[in-house]
Amino acid sequence: MASGNEQGGSLAKVLDHSASPPSNASPFLRLHLNRPRLARNRDVQSCEQCRSRKIKCDRAKPHCRCCNTYGRSCIYRPKAVERKQQKKAMGSVTTPEEKCVSAGFPNQHSSGSPDEKQTIPFNQAGHLKASDDGRLRYYSSSSWVAGVEESNTSPCDRHDTPLPASNGRDILPESLPRTSKDFIYLVDVDQLIAWYAKYCHFWFPFVDCNKVTAAVHEQRSHGCSEPGAVTLIAAICYTATRSIKASGSTNSWCSFPSSFWKEVTTQLLAESGYPSRPNLNTVRAAFFLAIPSMAERHSHPDPSSVSILVRSAQSLGLHREPLYFQLSAHDAEVSRIIWWSVRGLDITYAISHGLPPLIHPTTTDVRSVDCGYVSERKLLGAVAQTTELISKALHCIYSVSQPTLRDIKQLGEEAEKIYAKEISENHNSHMDPLQSFVALSRMMCCCKMMMILHQPYLRTSQWPRESRLKALISCQDYVSGFVTGATDESLAPYRWVLDHFDVIHACAIILQDLIQNRHSPESSSLRSVVDVCFSTFSKGYHPVWTQLESLRFKAWAANGWPVNSLGRGISVSDTSLADYDPLFASFPWEGLAI
Repeated sequence: MASGNEQGGSLAKVLDHSASPPSNASPFLRLHLNRPRLARNRDVQSCEQCRSRKIKCDRAKPHCRCCNTYGRSCIYRPKAVERKQQKKAMGSVTTPEEKCVSAGFPNQHSSGSPDEKQTIPFNQAGHLKASDDGRLRYYSSSSWVAGVEESNTSPCDRHDTPLPASNGRDILPESLPRTSKDFIYLVDVDQLIAWYAKYCHFWFPFVDCNKVTAAVHEQRSHGCSEPGAVTLIAAICYTATRSIKASGSTNSWCSFPSSFWKEVTTQLLAESGYPSRPNLNTVRAAFFLAIPSMAERHSHPDPSSVSILVRSAQSLGLHREPLYFQLSAHDAEVSRIIWWSVRGLDITYAISHGLPPLIHPTTTDVRSVDCGYVSERKLLGAVAQTTELISKALHCIYSVSQPTLRDIKQLGEEAEKIYAKEISENHNSHMDPLQSFVALSRMMCCCKMMMILHQPYLRTSQWPRESRLKALISCQDYVSGFVTGATDESLAPYRWVLDHFDVIHACAIILQDLIQNRHSPESSSLRSVVDVCFSTFSKGYHPVWTQLESLRFKAWAANGWPVNSLGRGISVSDTSLADYDPLFASFPWEGLAI
């Protein structure tokens, strides 16, 4: 026993002598604590999309199965050896991240920058990072906005992808540009940009036409321009050709149809990395492609262009007040103009197809556009104000929460203020055609706002009684303005803009009122408005007018008016306003208790 104790004591002395741990150290010993860690050189096998979403990747190339199924851009990270060779080859070349840091923007891959950790405490969790074009970009935690990889192509890279033939038909090789950027050498480009600047720019003035012209010369002279500039030029040509066609003008210099320019713009958007790597130019170009969705037709166009545009604009932070991004006054105003244009597109598309808007009124805090004394911004100012109120109306009236009389009264007071302000500025007898059309369009925007707000009187007796007269007056003014824009030859170049309004909706409201309030004191004037509508637009204007005949037949029969001249074989059994207004039909008014 004694020898055992001695051995134990000597072992304890050896441990104490070799370790001698401090009093606050762990009682467990670890060897080789100072050995350097081995670098991880194992190559990543999965694509970046699957890695960011933490899903299994089948590693197929060039596109894995998941990315191919959902239409994502499938990118594989270079191998470790290739990355080392690229770093050695680059040497002292300034990287995009270093350019961003030198310009005052945080590094995308750094974690200690105070700007990168800047939070945006506004209904969403997110932070700011610098994108590859040097602009601060808003990132949310949603899986839609994945990390942006460095672009492998410089802004001056030329694409040699052949252009598609227009309308599926081959064009003579002498007249067809060979690649997607060769269209810039066409003579049509300069003339189409000039047309856009004169007859389209006032509608959505988020394009600097002087910068666009300079980009054309730069691309022709040096073969390069800022990111997305060539895509924007193609989109402007697409918009101009549509405007020329709507005006009825026959220009011999317009060599290619709008379908050709649409295909070129779509191809350039894909080459620029949109929508995974959007910038202001590509967002502008995508907006031009989505504009036809604003035309309130009763078809079912693909909603992807509008929804992707909204998400791309949000990923750039356009839904936040530009002051958060410390932009200059000019850049801040450009951001506001783009955002209010996108929001107006979202609201119009939602109303046209009876869908909830993608942009919720509480998820944006962008201030209204400063119109100042610029006449071409007056229309956008009216669009912004009426869009904001319609968004509130959709949220208060058509959402899951039922409206109260207080909500309706408050919305009505706001609408009256907007209407009075816009109409009071339009009384000027000395106007050129553009000023007259802008004044006409501002009035129609206000009438549309009043129609959306007050038309529920047709579905529930609990709605305020004064809503009927307000809705009918707005409908009559709206129809009158639309007819003037469609028949006045001096306004013909602007009819492309007029196509984004909808006279069918106003006419259907009047017909529904004639059915429900037969022999009313307003019946005679309402009948005259409907007659003007049908005599102006029913022939060859839109197929819906033929369908609207059934509602007109029903209104004439309800008031005892002759129906022999309206046509035969028309079914009127279940016809109502709900057949022509998807938004109106989407709400369960029967259970409404105000």
